This record gives sequence, structure tokens and C-alpha cells, in this order.
Amino acid sequence: MKILKSILSVVAAATIVACGHDVDDYQTNNRMVEVGFSMPVAVDQRTTIGEDGKTTHWEAGDKVALWARNSSGDYTLSGSTFYLHHFSTDYNRAIFTATIPEMAEDMYDYMFCSPLPKSTNGTKVTYTVSSTQDGTYQGEHDIMIATPVTAPALDDAATSEFEVSMHHKMHALRITIPEGRNLFGYRFTRLEITFPIPVVGDITLDVKNPDADPVYSNLSNTLVIENANGFDAGDTIWAFVLPGTVDGTVSYSVKGENRRSVVNEYPMSRNLQSGHVTPISMATPELYLYTVFYIRIDENFLGEDFNSFTVTDHNGNQLGSFMRNAENLYPLEFFGEIDLSQHQNKDLTLTFDSDHAIVTNTVNTGTITPYCEHYLEPVDVPYLFEEDFSSVPSFGDGHDDPANGFNGDSRNYSSWFADYTSNARMAGWSGGRYGCSGGQSIRMCCRSETGLGSIKNYRGRVDSAPMSKIKSGVTTGLRVQFDYSAATRSYLLSSGSTLLKFGWTNSTGVIGPATNISNIVINGLEITDSSGSYTNVATHADVKFTGASNATRLSWMSDTNAPGALAGNANFWLYVDNIKVQIAN
Repeated sequence: MKILKSILSVVAAATIVACGHDVDDYQTNNRMVEVGFSMPVAVDQRTTIGEDGKTTHWEAGDKVALWARNSSGDYTLSGSTFYLHHFSTDYNRAIFTATIPEMAEDMYDYMFCSPLPKSTNGTKVTYTVSSTQDGTYQGEHDIMIATPVTAPALDDAATSEFEVSMHHKMHALRITIPEGRNLFGYRFTRLEITFPIPVVGDITLDVKNPDADPVYSNLSNTLVIENANGFDAGDTIWAFVLPGTVDGTVSYSVKGENRRSVVNEYPMSRNLQSGHVTPISMATPELYLYTVFYIRIDENFLGEDFNSFTVTDHNGNQLGSFMRNAENLYPLEFFGEIDLSQHQNKDLTLTFDSDHAIVTNTVNTGTITPYCEHYLEPVDVPYLFEEDFSSVPSFGDGHDDPANGFNGDSRNYSSWFADYTSNARMAGWSGGRYGCSGGQSIRMCCRSETGLGSIKNYRGRVDSAPMSKIKSGVTTGLRVQFDYSAATRSYLLSSGSTLLKFGWTNSTGVIGPATNISNIVINGLEITDSSGSYTNVATHADVKFTGASNATRLSWMSDTNAPGALAGNANFWLYVDNIKVQIAN
């Protein structure tokens, strides 16, 4: 029931109305009848809870639960739901209706409660007084139990009248914020109050004995008032709490959209009686000089959990360190007066430490407001190693695309790569017969030349930069994923396919394409589809190997199975893209 004003007392008169609402059918062999009763306001009062202490207002959608016990002590109705159907012409009575099994002629004890309980057990009813309320006058928390009355059966022909007194079982807090007393300085959306006794939870009552002591369970001392519209000076905040005696320290704080207050405390000694209101004039606590950046770790691509991470600002100053927690949410906190102007829209570096590796990622602070809460964009734990060539410009060494008739392999790869890697943002990489289409992918060219049945193949090779993020002195397994494709261009030579070779090495410096891969993982996979290109790298590889260290480099080689012929030559290209490396143990 939504009570906007308090109920002092009511008189209920049974009356005949047409209604189609369903209730529990306790006597399936009986005829179903439609009945109703009216509940006008009267002068007999038991409590004075309410905004003005004088009036009651039932609203459309209100419901009550009704029990009826016959002279033999049997319950013919047990918590049956009656709905507010309409108001009387003079609007001084609310008519509740239901369809019920026909009641035998007898005298009955009638009991009812409002609103509908969360659960029933015989005549015991249980309600939940929520730990979070919205600050308005919530009728669902104004729990009422009627004094049982005795009257004839409800039927579809006769009428009977009986007096009912309503017992308001809850206590209400009416909190006002005087003008000029919002010391927080901003409109706030949350008020949190902690009492020295439990004030919210489940309350169980007995409808046949409204004066019996309630039974409490699932209790909490903390009441939260939360409303998206917020509160300010001049506003009134309503809350319902369980009756009890408060004698101790009450603490409270407020919070706005992204600011919070300090916590205030005050002593309170008061009996929170059922059916009564405690008025409270409250000055809000002052603004808490507290700035926090909440860092959320999202996906982990490293392949193993990190143990901890540190946060460093753009000047290299460490701002905080955190051990991994289950929620993966971490507050970077600053207390007291602070100047954050130098950190506006700057990157913070997160350095993750796992059992086998140390990796980094960044997150931007965005626009900072002092003494507010800031939720930064979620941060991923990155791959151990990743390259999609999106920032690599176009290049070629000539041998990655030799013309028909080109003879031999004369490039000085050491000097060429020393010049190239200093300008092309691929430090640590090396290879031969190797090129890139800017922002797309890389390729290696195996050149095959044949004449009079003899054949000479000049393989292409690429070696990545070392897996330098693996910790020093540690070896681990790796999972390597990459995309690949192949293409061919030939002169006279009409057969043969590109062979993919992949593995790893711990060798440093430039490794020429004539050198075999030290540790083979894929040994000459034939790629018969020759439709590949820089922009068509569609086949996915996913392999694992063990024994990797921070000196380990990944190796790819383009080879061919082209046979010897009378004459001819061909280029067999291997394209590689989207390299991703993870720890795998």
C-alpha cells in the first residue's frame, strides 16, 4: 500500500461489488463469489505516523492480505489478496475486492495487513525493510497490521460492518536540510547513515496478534538513501527503519555524482517507536579533499595472471603499486589539497609483473577535476609481444621482388638492415629478401632459378626482435599466433609451391636468409593457395614451444619445393601479419 498520509484508524464495511481478481482457491469444491469491503477513515487511532498525522490516501494498485478464521478455528482465507477496485462516490471510502470461495454461514475472525508481505507462514508475515531507500515517503515500508475483528461471512448478498484499528509497525525518519546547511557544497545523491543498532532487514509479525513483539532477521546497521534526482538545502528526506532504542554514536556521510563528504558523527539516545516519526535537522558533512582514479583491468592477453602492477606518470614518477585482487579494480588515491593541472590528459604507464614477464600498457587521465572520483578507461594486460605492422612504412630490399632474369643474391644485409631499422621503427628485427607494404604486412621472397635441370633457391627470412619482456634468467613456454598467405610469380618455371618454415633462435644481430632456423616448429608447410598478398593474409597459425628466454627471437622463412627444369625462375612469397605471443606453461 502506498501511504502518502498517515492512517489513524479505519472502519471496514463489507459490500457487494463485481470483481474479477484471483486469489488462492482453498476450497476447490465451493462456488466462487465476488466480494469486497470498504475502508473509510475514522477517529479511532493507534499510531500517528505520516506527513501530517491526520489523513490517509489509498492509491490505485494498493493491495491488502486478508485472513478469515471460522468458529472451529479453521482458516477459510489465508493471506488472500484484495485489490483496491474503486473509491466511493464521496471519496471517503476505498473499496477492495476479490473473488473467493463461497464462505459458509458462521462467525469469522478477520485479520489483514498492508502492504502485501514478502512471505507468509500461517498467520506470520515477513516484510523486508530495504537497506537502500530513495528518500521519498515509501508506502511499501509503512507496514500495518489490523486488530482482528469478528463478523459474519462475506457473501454476495449480505453486508456487515466492523471496526478495524491499524497498527503502524515501522518507525519513520524525517530528515530536513535547513537553508545554508548543505556544507558539502553540491547537490548529493547518496546519504549513508550507520547506527549503533540494526535498523533495516526482515521483520516478521503475526496478524492474529498485532501487539506481539516482532522477530528480526538478516539485519544491517547501515541505511542508504539514494536518489538520482539528489538532495540539497531545503529538501526533506524520508526513511523507514525498524523500531528499537538507539543509544550510541551515529555516523553519516553524503556523496554526489563523483564527490564524497567527510564522515560526521553525533551521539543519539532515542527510542524509535513503531508508528512514530523522528524529525532530524541535518547539516551535511563538508567536502572530503579526496581525489581518486579508479583503474579497471579488463582483458589479460599475457597468457598468465599478473601478480602486481605499478603506476607511473608521464614524468617517470611512481604514483602507486597494487597487488592483483579478485575485482580487478584499483583506486589510485590522493588525499588533501592537490594540484593536478600537470596531469590533465596525460598518459599513465601501468607496469605488470607476472611470474615470467614484465609488460606495460598506458591509460589516459582525461580531464581531471580535483576532489572527484574518476573512472579511467579499462586497461588490458598486453601480449608478451605483438606486431601488426600498422606503424611500419613501406620498404623493400630489392631482393624481396626480383625481376625475371635477376641472378644471385648479392645484398649486404648487415649494412642494409643497420640503415633500415634505425629509421623504420623495427629495432631488433633482421632478415633478407624482405619487404613491407606500409601499415599492412611483411613478406619474404624465396627466389628459385633453374637451368638444364639444376636448381638454386635463394630463401627469404625474417627474425623478430627478442622477447625482451621475459624476465632475466627465466625460461618459459610460448604460444605464438600469426596469419600467413602465399603468392607466386614465375617465368617458364610452371610448378612448385611456397613452403612456410617457422621457429626460433637465440642468436643476436643480423641473420642472413641462407642460415637455417635454429629451432624448427613448423618445418616446410606447403601453401598451395597462391592468392595471397599484402592485404590478403587469411590463414591462421597457432603453435607452442618451450625453452624461450628474453633472448629468444621468432624466425620465419620462405622456401619452395619447386623442381629443377630446363629453364625458368620464380618468386615464392610468404606474407605474415598479426603476430601475437603469450606465455604458455
